[in-house]
Amino acid sequence: MKRIAIVPASGFGRRMNHLIPKQYLKLDNGLTVLDTTLNQLLSGAFFDLIVVTVQREDPYWKDSIHCNNEKIKLCYGGAERRDSVRNALMGLKNFAEDDDWIFVHDAARPCVQLDDIRRLYALIRAQNQVGGILAVQATDTVKRANQDFAIDKTLDRAYIYLAQTPQVFRYRTLLMAYYFCLQNNITVTDDASAVEALDHQPILVEGDQRNIKITKPEDLVLANYFLSLLK
Repeated sequence: MKRIAIVPASGFGRRMNHLIPKQYLKLDNGLTVLDTTLNQLLSGAFFDLIVVTVQREDPYWKDSIHCNNEKIKLCYGGAERRDSVRNALMGLKNFAEDDDWIFVHDAARPCVQLDDIRRLYALIRAQNQVGGILAVQATDTVKRANQDFAIDKTLDRAYIYLAQTPQVFRYRTLLMAYYFCLQNNITVTDDASAVEALDHQPILVEGDQRNIKITKPEDLVLANYFLSLLK
């Protein structure tokens, strides 16, 4: 069974308020966010292939340090993350077998550690699970708001987890899940929610608080700090 990573990198990240897509912003290590993420995934001989989705008119990928890496395949992304992942899955139809493992990881999570990915994979295999995700338990008190942004309810944070990536499922399961959601107009924001739509229950595996997703300008500061600790 092959282990394949899909890295959606065709978004723009408008909340960064920058002219350059966030995955191509430079970090203190001199590399882009995307190249740093790919470095983390390639830091050990774990993945057989990495599929990176980019926009058809992407002018930045050619400058990537991984542009000519034989372990990386390019695929054109779509309007939304879910479209990009689905395109990547379709692009694998002549390479991936039904039981191969697909790891979907956000391009904007450059602080992921390969040890956590290995642990996630090992627990899924050991427990014979349909798949699973890295996640961290909420530490703040969690409030649910109503339409007027007044507090509707205080939730029990013991059962609240914040999803991270990678999220891992077998190729056939994930492909079926995404097409089921497409055909039934189900909007999903991550891979686990697509698989959940098929009535599966992926497992949660405790991740690392440093595996942040760069969304706002201040996240770049945190990412640079965390990366300095991971050296």
